[in-house]
Amino acid sequence: MKPLFGPSRSMRAAIRRLGVEITLQRVTGYAPNVVVSASACLKAIVRDALPDRTQETQAGLPASEPGTVTQDDRNVIAMASDLEDSGFPLPLAKGDLVILPTGPEQYQLTRVDGLKRAAVGAVEFVITGVS
Repeated sequence: MKPLFGPSRSMRAAIRRLGVEITLQRVTGYAPNVVVSASACLKAIVRDALPDRTQETQAGLPASEPGTVTQDDRNVIAMASDLEDSGFPLPLAKGDLVILPTGPEQYQLTRVDGLKRAAVGAVEFVITGVS
């Protein structure tokens, strides 16, 4: 599904221009018998995560106060159609692995927001470094 209206084309162009190749992996099983059941390579925008000011993230902090963000958190924006075209099983799930080209580091998907950028045909998710 590739929407033809302007905002979607603008988002696709931004990802093409600013994005990096990432690898998504769906893993099943428990260590040491972990199996990669699905894998997909696609281009996405990866940025340092910022605190979510719309919801309470720590007990006792109001929504206007920044919540906890670790140094390894990253926001990732990818086109939903690229995920579909790659054959990766949707929806994205907490625990999916993401490998970035910046090194051999693995990141784990911790939060998905499929509605935040749905108007432009994109999905945004947060990943956290796995040590």
